[in-house]
Amino acid sequence: MKDFIKNEIEKYVIEGENNWFSEIDGHWFEKPLVQFASAEDPLFKEYKKIIGAYHQTPQEAFELSFGEGSYQGGTVISIVLPINEKIRQSNGRQTIWPSQEWALLRTHEVAYFKEFTHFLIDLLQVKGYKTMSPSQAEWFEIMPAVPNGPASNWSERHVAYVAGLGTFSINDAFITEKGIAVKLLSVVTELKLEPDRREAKSHTENCLLCSKGTCGACIKRCPVNAISAEGHDKMKCAQYTYGEESKKLAQSYGGDFAFGAGCGLCQTHVPCQSRNPMKRN
Repeated sequence: MKDFIKNEIEKYVIEGENNWFSEIDGHWFEKPLVQFASAEDPLFKEYKKIIGAYHQTPQEAFELSFGEGSYQGGTVISIVLPINEKIRQSNGRQTIWPSQEWALLRTHEVAYFKEFTHFLIDLLQVKGYKTMSPSQAEWFEIMPAVPNGPASNWSERHVAYVAGLGTFSINDAFITEKGIAVKLLSVVTELKLEPDRREAKSHTENCLLCSKGTCGACIKRCPVNAISAEGHDKMKCAQYTYGEESKKLAQSYGGDFAFGAGCGLCQTHVPCQSRNPMKRN
């Protein structure tokens, strides 16, 4: 069943017309990485302490969709969508604001993720397994006023970590085997599957600065000095990335004003842009 799900997800990404970006004559996203976590993994409950009590466990997310007592265990399917290398490179040439290609991706991903998760939900529910997407649920929210800066009640990065897809960086992004310039999504299903192993020995293992004290390229790339060797100023980052000027830029590029242009400079033109820098390729 795991192979079937992976194959269907890969087919959806590579063959889907909604993943074609005509301006670069290529896909928005490259071949995905897919892994599975047990919905009972104790880390999900630990996140109540690590992230905050507001962060939903798979059980809570599932029961918010299907009712109290509906949860009997299951699986969280986590997906990494590597951003097309042409888009990464276009953004890597920027020093202040994101490229047009990167900004348009920000607009595109909102509708694409909704379509993608609906596809995956339908795929599993047709086979008799209730499935839901926390990031597309009515209760999902990004809260701007938590102590360490904006945070959501379902973190795709933390979910991907549980599934063994990578680790965090000094800039709070997520470094996978396909690099840091990626997008993430997940669903919770009552289908019980063998979870993938989490190999990382620490939650920042793939980051050169955190693991070896070298690099720090993302610090230099940040146009508003929101990253330092001590960490990431999420509030300063968010104000720049999705503030008024970012929204105006998105609109000038042909994107959606409401979503902003994003930034991603710290994820491009860095050693971890397209690979895990802790491994020799």
